[in-house]
Amino acid sequence: MSLSGDIKALKNAQVLSGNIRYVGLPLAAVVLVDGAPGAWSQLFAAAGAPSATRPCWLCGFQCYATNVAADIVWQIDLGYGGIDGAAVAPDTQLLTGFPVSVAAQAVALGPTTSPTHMLPYPIRIPAAQRMAARILNTVTGAGNITEFRVILATGVI
Repeated sequence: MSLSGDIKALKNAQVLSGNIRYVGLPLAAVVLVDGAPGAWSQLFAAAGAPSATRPCWLCGFQCYATNVAADIVWQIDLGYGGIDGAAVAPDTQLLTGFPVSVAAQAVALGPTTSPTHMLPYPIRIPAAQRMAARILNTVTGAGNITEFRVILATGVI
């Protein structure tokens, strides 16, 4: 079997075992500021990681922007590690320039939704690691991401 086949089989075995738990962090809204590049925003400190002793897996992220008046395409950077604190780059960068687009919609048309962006394969993150994200670049339009969260898998045995 190939390495990709082994990974798929292992992931499937964990899913079927019922031992995977998903958590969206942080609970409170974290803003990613538009810029070229924007400043890093700490999503959670090392003490706020899902576990102090067990790793977790990055499965995806969710982002939301309010008052989008025109179409926007952002490039997102995301990583873990480094010193706790705002505007501190992570030691390990997992996503670089990951594209996210939002289409403008008139408020009169009703509520909008922002999809969760799931990665094709989970990425292992060591225990007790802070996470940070930023807007690397705005390709089209302008505006901040007003809420950003990572989707982590925990409890994998």
